[in-house]
Amino acid sequence: GNPPKSRACCRPRISTTRPAGHTATSLGLLAALLGGAAGERPRAPESADPVPRIAMANRRRVLTVGDGDMSCSLALARAFGDRLHLLGSTLCSHVELERTYAGAAAISAELSERGARVAHGVDATALEAATLGSSQDHVVFCHPHLGLSDLLSVEEHARRHTALIGHFLASAKSLLAPGGLIHLTLCGNQRASWRVDDHCRRLGLEIVDGRHVAAPPLGGRAGVPVPPQPGWRARKRFRDGSLGSRHALAAYGYEHRRTEGDGDVRSDKSVELVIAEATPTPCAGPRRREDQAVGPQAECCAVSWTGGKDCNLALLAAWRDASLRVAALVVFRPEGAVFRAHPLCLMEAQAASLGLPLLHVVIPRDPPSYKEAYVRGIRRLREQHGVRVLATGDMDLVGTMARNWIEECAEAAGVRAFLPLWQAERASLLRRLLAERFLVFFSCVKSPWFEAGWVGRQLDAAAVYELETLAAQPRAPAAAGSGEQAKPLDLGGERGEYHTMCLDGPLYGRRVAVTLTQPLELQSQPGQREGERWWTLGFAEGSVEAGCAAAADAAAAAAAVAAAATAAAAAAAAAATAAAATAAAAAAAAAAAA
Repeated sequence: GNPPKSRACCRPRISTTRPAGHTATSLGLLAALLGGAAGERPRAPESADPVPRIAMANRRRVLTVGDGDMSCSLALARAFGDRLHLLGSTLCSHVELERTYAGAAAISAELSERGARVAHGVDATALEAATLGSSQDHVVFCHPHLGLSDLLSVEEHARRHTALIGHFLASAKSLLAPGGLIHLTLCGNQRASWRVDDHCRRLGLEIVDGRHVAAPPLGGRAGVPVPPQPGWRARKRFRDGSLGSRHALAAYGYEHRRTEGDGDVRSDKSVELVIAEATPTPCAGPRRREDQAVGPQAECCAVSWTGGKDCNLALLAAWRDASLRVAALVVFRPEGAVFRAHPLCLMEAQAASLGLPLLHVVIPRDPPSYKEAYVRGIRRLREQHGVRVLATGDMDLVGTMARNWIEECAEAAGVRAFLPLWQAERASLLRRLLAERFLVFFSCVKSPWFEAGWVGRQLDAAAVYELETLAAQPRAPAAAGSGEQAKPLDLGGERGEYHTMCLDGPLYGRRVAVTLTQPLELQSQPGQREGERWWTLGFAEGSVEAGCAAAADAAAAAAAVAAAATAAAAAAAAAATAAAATAAAAAAAAAAAA
């Protein structure tokens, strides 16, 4: 809207409610700096508009804070429509908003028509006190400013805004859904002078991207914006000319400067910091595993195992299902096959840490019927190990399949299939991996979506953000020489775009140790198309892989483990014999001395 008549409505009122990690002294000091009493309570937020009429299924929850004339909220609502469950908020009241900004009433009305909600009296430093409803996928704060136009000291200006940003980040973190993001837009040197990086380190946050404001809004998480209509564009002096421009939301009506005199708030000098919760690292030492939830009528369950993220999530779901009793992991492997992305030795080490046996179902070379070989293997699981349920981390149909492969084969063998991840939203599964503190690494990646640098990288908040950015692209670039264009990236890698290995998680007794080398490029692999490049993990000498590289099948692996155990026992016996001899000699010497 028009420039505000007064900036008083921008002055935050500081709550005495303490964000995590903050002291009463810091809040009292901040309140005093802003001219309020240390014990001043924030006014209760005015109730938000009624719940939107549009269905909320699969919509991204977005909260905007400190949105001045609400033009940022309106621009997001125009750009993404019912793909967002949008809640716009302001510090000032509804009356103050309309009195300050000439176009605020029209903006609020259009937001309501578009199914968005608006809340007033919301303090950006005490969002948890505003009862805003459910957790948020995105919290957006564009160009935060205290509105202290009478403050001339650069140092004091930076100090007060440093406090503002610290309290905002702590408060916004408390509202984030698993995998949620904070979008903080700053200009000039504000990132450094307001100590944003220091705040993030202290609060357990990490900056996963620093994007120019011309980049797609919300990091592309809400998909491609609808084409803007001519009547939506921000007025020229707010989007180009001597004050810079090309903000991505300017085409949808966002006027990012508070007044025409705000020459420092230039979009060509602005950056959107994308901030996520830092991925916690599990304790490396031994620990107590989570108890399995086993009911009185629980069925014996085995989990189809590859060692990657999906089977680990399936195991966790089965483990916490009282109708199941997880008894084993099972790997289906073609006879003589070498697993590069999921080495057998790694799976054996995972099984040992999980305290579960790893059963092998070997599929013969060139069987008369591939399906029948699977069915016979699953039937043996039922007859020899009492398996009644087979869990798998499959998420969707692959290729030309009309039905899930494990489900079809298990049914023919008289075993029930359990598919806890079936057709789940990929992003939610990645966020759950972070929330459950799984330690996951990329073990194989393929072009055109990835480069070799992804191999061996941890699947953390920054990696999830980049995956979502890649998946938001309409189509991946064509592979060199393939003559065709690849499909968009499946965020979960369900079409084989990437593979992972898990080294730790909530059910592991201790972290699996492995030493990696430079990635290896694979050539002429089954299923590898012309022009595609595949990279996989390399293992250092003496690592998990090297220690059992000769174990090409289950019998050889078992023999290697048994031999190692025998050698260890022999060494222990020899040590005990030597110790006894030393003790006897010492006793004889003592007797002689006596």
